[in-house]
Amino acid sequence: MSYHAKKSAGQRSTGLIVVVVLHIILIYGLATALDRDTIKKAVEILKADVKEEEKPKEDLPPPPPPEVKPSPPDFVPPPQLDFVPDAPPATTQIQNVQRVEPKAVTPPTQTKAKPAGKGLSQPEYPTSSKRLGEEGLTTLQILIGEDGKVSDAKVAVSSGHDKLDEAAVKHALRSWKFIPCMQGDKPVACWQTVPLRWRLVDEK
Repeated sequence: MSYHAKKSAGQRSTGLIVVVVLHIILIYGLATALDRDTIKKAVEILKADVKEEEKPKEDLPPPPPPEVKPSPPDFVPPPQLDFVPDAPPATTQIQNVQRVEPKAVTPPTQTKAKPAGKGLSQPEYPTSSKRLGEEGLTTLQILIGEDGKVSDAKVAVSSGHDKLDEAAVKHALRSWKFIPCMQGDKPVACWQTVPLRWRLVDEK
């Protein structure tokens, strides 16, 4: 692809005239017998003129397009909304109610069980304990039911002799009778401690 600018009709005619003039000068020089230096200078001047005439014009880049700024958008008014705020909720009337604390109900006092009749009977002294001279104090922990009978018994403090402790537990379960513990007007079961003394002098 050629980047030389096309020659116009005027440029072509000028070049043709220059060539014709060059030939005329050469012919005239030969005819008049001019010296070679004069002819050479005239030819160089004519060539320089021809070259200047034939020098193509440089293509200049097209100017940049003008910067186009976008025009601001047309003003559009906001839509009107028919908005009605909700009415505030009706305030409920708060009544000051005095809090009444219920009074603590004191449970009725529980009374202890008491031996029924003339008192608690003494268990029979084991024969082997008599022979060995065993004495001591057996402390029993007994459970007295609502009917006053002993439903359970265990040794809380031993007398130091197994025979005496076993005899005390068996006798309490079999023979002892109580007025039961009372919770107000109501008989209730309860545990109670009963000591039992073993002495050989009581058996004489």
